[in-house]
Amino acid sequence: MALVLRACVAGLVTGCVHAPAVGRGGPVYAVSVESINGRKTADRGSVAYPACSIQIGDRFAQVWLADESRGDVMSPVVLEGDAEALKDGILVERTWSQAVVHNVTNEELAVGAAVVYVPGIPRPTTVELRFELVKVPRATWRTRPKRARRASVQRQDDLSKNLAGF
Repeated sequence: MALVLRACVAGLVTGCVHAPAVGRGGPVYAVSVESINGRKTADRGSVAYPACSIQIGDRFAQVWLADESRGDVMSPVVLEGDAEALKDGILVERTWSQAVVHNVTNEELAVGAAVVYVPGIPRPTTVELRFELVKVPRATWRTRPKRARRASVQRQDDLSKNLAGF
């Protein structure tokens, strides 16, 4: 059952940059897998199985190794997530028995990169992640400082008192 569910999710999220970002509305980062064991990655591959799978929140993407013989290869953005979702953890999975959840730190977001080691036999897999800031949210009622909220409420009260005489 889990395999069927995973296949359905993978089919829906192929080309996942079209899906909305995962998270609660904070700064949004585009996440790409720069390399796996030093080899560049691609969003599609010529082999039957992906090099690794990435999951942020309820979004899932598969990553293949790129054909570097074609020249300059750029690793694609596979998912987008806000800072809080990334801090909650990114699941990096090589196989069913080789997976790790990496909780992204503020330092890694500031630098725009993280290196994740997925345990494995005979050696661990090194996955290099990149984070690029895509969008910073506008200040809303809940995210504005209390001082700004109080001033806004005060202006509304003053306006109400001025209109009360009409």
